[in-house]
Amino acid sequence: MLDVYPQTAALHWLRALLVTNGVLPARDEMLERVEQWLDEQLLKVPTPHARIVEPFATWHLLRQARQRGRGSPTDQATATHIRTQARLAIAFLTWLDDRGRDLTTASQGDLDRWLTEGKQTRYFLGGFISWARARGLCPDLTMSHRTSADPHDVLDDHERWTRLRRCLTDGELPLHLRVAGALILLYGRTCTDLYQLTTDDVDQDGEDSTLHINGTPLPLPPTLADLVRALADRATPASSIRQQAHTQCWLFPGRAAGRPIAPYVLARGLRRHGIALLPSRHAARAAWATEIPVPLAADLLGINITAAERWAQRVRRD
Repeated sequence: MLDVYPQTAALHWLRALLVTNGVLPARDEMLERVEQWLDEQLLKVPTPHARIVEPFATWHLLRQARQRGRGSPTDQATATHIRTQARLAIAFLTWLDDRGRDLTTASQGDLDRWLTEGKQTRYFLGGFISWARARGLCPDLTMSHRTSADPHDVLDDHERWTRLRRCLTDGELPLHLRVAGALILLYGRTCTDLYQLTTDDVDQDGEDSTLHINGTPLPLPPTLADLVRALADRATPASSIRQQAHTQCWLFPGRAAGRPIAPYVLARGLRRHGIALLPSRHAARAAWATEIPVPLAADLLGINITAAERWAQRVRRD
């Protein structure tokens, strides 16, 4: 019944409250929202475009997400990626339509021109092109590789330590932003790495404190460990309604009952308080790449070995 109403933030909050307190059964909420969003988008596009995009999104993108999740809830990053690919497929078909062409008559020149005229995110169209080519819906089009360059927005070492010191000592900053900012500045982690942390991920063994992120134990310096423990002690859901005992206790709880903070909300709060995410993350990764071997850096920073090798090459470490 709730699904037929406009999908507003208030409705999402109400559903989360009902699910958390056992009134409604749990479901893969993010994936359900993507399906509802997709239905709305397909009503706005021409029928020939909808006939192509609907099976791509339903039987390729959503099916992959379900198989990859294997029963675990879809995270917001995956949902955003699905929406992005569907939007790009619609945008490319619309662009071709405006030029009197369609997917069956598109040339390699058309694709290259569309890619170079827009933002770098257009290169995410690769999944749609591969899917369409495998089904004979388009000619043998090939996605060109996205140009990559070394990051230029990297904090210098002094500025990095200054911002880290602020996160550790500035009591006027909200506690959850102090912890998130310190983890980003110290370990080069992302908001997507942090938002689903629970109080169970904080481990205390004598005087040593460890935070487990995606299976990787990160040692916490004493001052940061105190902040993390303080955050864990007060990590209660924002809702005033009493939660059931089985509800996870998120380290960064969101406004909706039983759900963690959204990564973009966490990122927005950090930016509002002067903590730029990319420069901070890049500075931390560059610093670690000069200190420890590449395989250890990959585990510590939560990146693959290839990315860790590139960081080592950037800082000219043998």
